[in-house]
Amino acid sequence: MKVQAVWDSIKSYKQLSTALIALHLEDQLDKRKADAAAVSAIREIMNLEVSSASRFEDQTWYFPEAREKAAKTLASTRFTVAFDNYQCIPKPIIFQVKLTVLMAMLLPRSEIAGGDRKHRPMAVQTVVPLFRSWLSYMNHVFSRMNHEFSSDVVGDNFQSLEAVKRSHFVEFSEGFKTSTKTARVIERVFAIFQSKRVHELLFAEHCSFPKLRQTKAVVTEAVKDGREKVLSDLVCEKASAISGYIIADFLKKLDVEVTDQKSTDLMRNFPFELGSVKLLDVDWATIDTYAALRLFKKKYPFDVALQHIDPSNLLTNNHKAHSYETALREHFADRSANIDTLSELNQYLNLVHKAATYMVGQYTGMRPSELIEVRLDTPLQDSFGVPCIVSSVRKHQGSERALFDDKWVCIPAMVDALNAARIVSRTRANPFLFSKAETVAFGQEPSHLSQKGIKHILHEYFKQIVPEEYESESLYPYVLRHTLAYQLFRADLGLPFISHQLKHFGNLVGAFSVASNKGFSEVTLGYGDIGEKISSSTDKRKSLRHKAEIDAVKASYDPDAAYAGTNADEHSERMIKIFQGYQAAGYSKEEIFEAMAEQGMAITNVGTGMCYGGKAEDFDESLPCIGGLRCNPVRCKNAVVTEAHIPKWREVYTENLKVVDQGEDGPNYEQALEGVNEARMVLGSLGALK
Repeated sequence: MKVQAVWDSIKSYKQLSTALIALHLEDQLDKRKADAAAVSAIREIMNLEVSSASRFEDQTWYFPEAREKAAKTLASTRFTVAFDNYQCIPKPIIFQVKLTVLMAMLLPRSEIAGGDRKHRPMAVQTVVPLFRSWLSYMNHVFSRMNHEFSSDVVGDNFQSLEAVKRSHFVEFSEGFKTSTKTARVIERVFAIFQSKRVHELLFAEHCSFPKLRQTKAVVTEAVKDGREKVLSDLVCEKASAISGYIIADFLKKLDVEVTDQKSTDLMRNFPFELGSVKLLDVDWATIDTYAALRLFKKKYPFDVALQHIDPSNLLTNNHKAHSYETALREHFADRSANIDTLSELNQYLNLVHKAATYMVGQYTGMRPSELIEVRLDTPLQDSFGVPCIVSSVRKHQGSERALFDDKWVCIPAMVDALNAARIVSRTRANPFLFSKAETVAFGQEPSHLSQKGIKHILHEYFKQIVPEEYESESLYPYVLRHTLAYQLFRADLGLPFISHQLKHFGNLVGAFSVASNKGFSEVTLGYGDIGEKISSSTDKRKSLRHKAEIDAVKASYDPDAAYAGTNADEHSERMIKIFQGYQAAGYSKEEIFEAMAEQGMAITNVGTGMCYGGKAEDFDESLPCIGGLRCNPVRCKNAVVTEAHIPKWREVYTENLKVVDQGEDGPNYEQALEGVNEARMVLGSLGALK
């Protein structure tokens, strides 16, 4: 829209009478004697272009430019408002509303939203839903008024919002039912009308709007979302390990380099059961011949199909679908592969693809709007020697672009995941990572999944790989993002890295406190208020970082938890006494954990255990502590090992077992055997061995 033209039209509105506007809206203006300048001003407003698709006079406004720039996961309704859906509201008031919608899109938020210090306007996708909720409420109020007084009386007497008094809202809100969340939205629009800039441009008198709870409307508390916002440590560890196994196994069978060494190490002594996961014996001939079969069934010419496959891998040169199917079946039989049907092969490739999408979603922490734009035909970009995956940051672009780019750190497991997904994409002819399993028909434009599509993929995948631990209602697209933030807090990587990886300010990161200012300098972050921008202010009780702190405290101090080590019994007894004392004073167990997390405690987590550093000890020749296997109840009486250390000890066990399996002639056999035995003892004491 042309900003200057909009402002000129809004300023001219104050010079017009609402009666004159009403006559124009009812097509009665030409029948009355009216000032030519006023008529011209009204028509100029009505012809104003509010977007490339809509003029002011249109009953439906659509903003395609904003839609193009916004996240693809947003519904098109966020960019469309149909004013003719609210027939009970007098047309002159709709006229005022249209002007206010334009002002909300042009004025800085600081001028129209109370307490908002942002100096840029609200986004279209924010403004439109706000006013739609408000219009629905006003339509109800005027519907009741029409019933009470008749539509003619209401139309004659209510040609401006100024005419609607507080008593009207109170009385005629009866029968309107809404939640507290929607009520706040409606009241937010009322605040926009009351803002100084809007009021001085539209109204001559004071407008009085009540809170909805002060009217006869029924406002109910919104149902709290009880879904867990992060995956449990066990589900996260198991899903990651199984996904890494599936991907590494797939790449190894195709002689593709596996960059994630941990996945390779785990394959030798895998700590989890694969359950119903069936891994097939595939090769390049199987993959490309199956891809050709699917492409030709979708009417791809052979020269076009070659863009997706390597012809040297094909099992037949007969470019007919049934010939490729026959060749595949014969290939299965000749190789004694554990593949019985093409359907089974399809299920396996879909499994590999789901594993890849999970790994990318879990370890980038991307929003759904960013995930769906990840393309497999876009190479990773090098950033200071670190491979990065590229997508598009679309949310809060104005504030985040100054610090963040469109790159996400890509760990080796993600590199492998993308390589596996590229191979599977040969059968789909679709460059998007998050895509449907079907092959794109020849001539059809490839497309990505919706947010619901992402949820469906994750839901089905988790039901298959972690059926016992997974609860379907707990999984939605943002849960992976929240889980990554939670795990990064636990890993003590610090706010700058977390903020960059998640491309996020605000409540996901949380406000820093005494117990959680790890990994960054408060002094450094103080310059330019960057600390406040990154951490923002939020209720720490609800933040993911605070949850990580609480879980860390529970792992270390829960009097009912299992501990191993010389000090284990003493530590447990001490915790029991402390908790009994606080509980006797009226504090709940959870409140005690909260206080401990706020204050920070004198036990240091060194990976394989916790060093009980708060206790004075006699001289010990094994000190100073060098960490590693020494943080073990066998090696050090200061060590306390909890369930939180199981993953680290499992890693110690599998890595050393790989060396032991090479035999006594292998390098470091004795040390590795000792490591295996110690890890087995620790894992056994915690009930973590198969």
